[in-house]
This record gives sequence, structure tokens and C-alpha cells, in this order.
Amino acid sequence: MKEITSDTDRAPRNIVDPSIYDKDYFLKDNEGWREWERNIETDLHPKFKRALGLAGPLKGKNILDIGCGRAELVYYCVKRGARACGIDYSPAAIEIAARTIERLPEALRPSARAILGDIGTYDPPDKYDIVFMIEIAEHMHDWQLKEGFEKIDKILTPDGKLIIMTPNYLYEKILSPLKRILNIPGNCIKWPMRILRGRYKPKSFKELAGKIFRVAMDRGELNRKMHVNVTTRKTLKRLLSGFDVKIWCEDHSKNALSLLTGHWWGREIIVIAAKKRAIS
Repeated sequence: MKEITSDTDRAPRNIVDPSIYDKDYFLKDNEGWREWERNIETDLHPKFKRALGLAGPLKGKNILDIGCGRAELVYYCVKRGARACGIDYSPAAIEIAARTIERLPEALRPSARAILGDIGTYDPPDKYDIVFMIEIAEHMHDWQLKEGFEKIDKILTPDGKLIIMTPNYLYEKILSPLKRILNIPGNCIKWPMRILRGRYKPKSFKELAGKIFRVAMDRGELNRKMHVNVTTRKTLKRLLSGFDVKIWCEDHSKNALSLLTGHWWGREIIVIAAKKRAIS
């Protein structure tokens, strides 16, 4: 973890070390890398498709993508007639983002840019109609989110909106394990049948037992270092108290539990936040 000092509190505060987000992460691990590698024009990853759907018409809009990574959203927004800026504190991200922008038709490239920095220190030259935070809030501590939201409130146009997509703590800690427990009887049939049909060959009995009985997902040490703040709807709503907020969860699983509880405990938290209207 790196330390920074905020303007509001001179005590050092920990942030996720930007060096963790290296080229290997963006080109071999980070969600969407396969689509970026194959054909960014035709292979639209579902998270970007959902984000663009939430944003609505983009022609003539000024867009900011916080934690832009490879800058796919910058690319897609510009292709839809917007001006777009991506910001990321990872030097590797900005280097790759420049390559993404180079894929745009030459006439559109002046409408796209990617800069090294973070929302807490970013001093934009103008205001934005839409600010995206797609799969980035879980990488930021609550104090970073609070300061970031205060900055976003200042840089949004009066009719602008902030769009957030982030994993749901309640899904990861409660609903997902519960679904896996309920799937164990079926797994006792599914995985042995795959072995009999030659579609799966476990390296050990321990590996097979993990396929059948695993309840909690462990995505590894690197993921734990990055995902420092998988949060809840309640916490996000509190941190966004300065906005008018619509917040819900989405889960596209056909599992009965997901169908019943997805709006509250779904895999993904969705937020659309707008500036509060002054009371005249």
C-alpha cells in the first residue's frame, strides 16, 4: 500500500499501490482484455455495453471516465459523438489507453484523451455531462470515495449524472455462497459425469472436491490487494448524500435465489446520481 496526504487531513492515508496495475494486469487479467485484444470495434464487453446503456444518448456530451484503464469507454463514447477524457493513476493504463485512442479514426482522435492522475487531485478545464466510475469504487477506500464524490459534484453540469457500477458485498459474502451450497447436490452428479465423458480430468481428488464442495470464491492475493472496499448499497448511498441517487442491484443469473433477491443482493450495484436541485 502507498501513502498519500490529503488536503483535508494531513495524516498519511493508504491507497492501493498503482504499480499493482501493470501491463500484465490490463492485458491478461482485467475484465474485457480479450475483447480489447480481439476487436474493440465489434467485441463489446457486457460491462461497457451496460454502462453505455445507462448513459443514454452521448452525441455532443462531455464525458469523464474515472479509472479508465485501457480506455474502452473513452473510445466508445467518442465513436458515439461525445468528447471523452479518461483518467487513471496507473502509468501502464495510460500507456495502453493511448494505444486505444490511436485505434479511433484520425478525425475523431482530438475528441479523446487519457491523462495520468486521480479524481482527488484532478483539476478539469471544463465541466462534464456524464462521469463514469465503472468497476473502480471497489479499489478505493471510503475516504477516497467521499472526496471523489465531492469533486464530481463540482465538475458535473447542472443536468449531469454520475454512473457507478461496482461489486456488491452482500452478494459476495452471502448470496453467492448460499447459491453454491444449494448447488452441491447437483455438483455431485455434474462433475463425475464430466470425468466419465472425458470432458474433465482432475489433477487430484482435492481439486475435484473443490469443484463440488467449494462455497467461498478465492480470486487470489492480488485481487484482495486491489479490491479493498467491496461495498453495499447502504454505504454508497450514505457517501452520496450530496446527490439525488437512484441505486439498485442487478444479477442476470437464472438461479431462483437471484431472481428473488437480485434487486437488493445482486452481483452488481448500479448507481445513477445527479446534482441535488436547489429549492427555490
